[in-house]
Amino acid sequence: MKRYGMKSVARSRIIRHPLYPALAAIPATEATGLCPAITGTFPELAQACAAGVRASHVVFPMHGSGGPFLSASERDALWELFQVPIYVLVLNGNGRVVAYECEAQSGLHLASDMEASPVAGSIESSPCDCGRPGPRVMLNM
Repeated sequence: MKRYGMKSVARSRIIRHPLYPALAAIPATEATGLCPAITGTFPELAQACAAGVRASHVVFPMHGSGGPFLSASERDALWELFQVPIYVLVLNGNGRVVAYECEAQSGLHLASDMEASPVAGSIESSPCDCGRPGPRVMLNM
């Protein structure tokens, strides 16, 4: 168990963004006080903020691979609530990160072992504006 701005949370419950693994994201439903990184659905994140939870570095909104994507107004709301970068994570049914957003916010990078896109959109194979190679999903919004 690890403690940092949260109730005791088993390490297996902590989500890590592939590009920022040192920022172990604490589930919004279990976070308290100031946390380096928080993750959860949009409603969970909004509720955590209303309860006084703050993020010092980043917020990772989570989406299921078949669920609706973060809207522009939801992204703006999260920025207003937390005032830290917002990078989306897409998880599969087992809670594994299968696609993720980088600082360029130009599509979703696919996990290296993904054979198909976990979200609707066209696949872009040119390097991202962040400079990282590999396929990205360009969202159809």
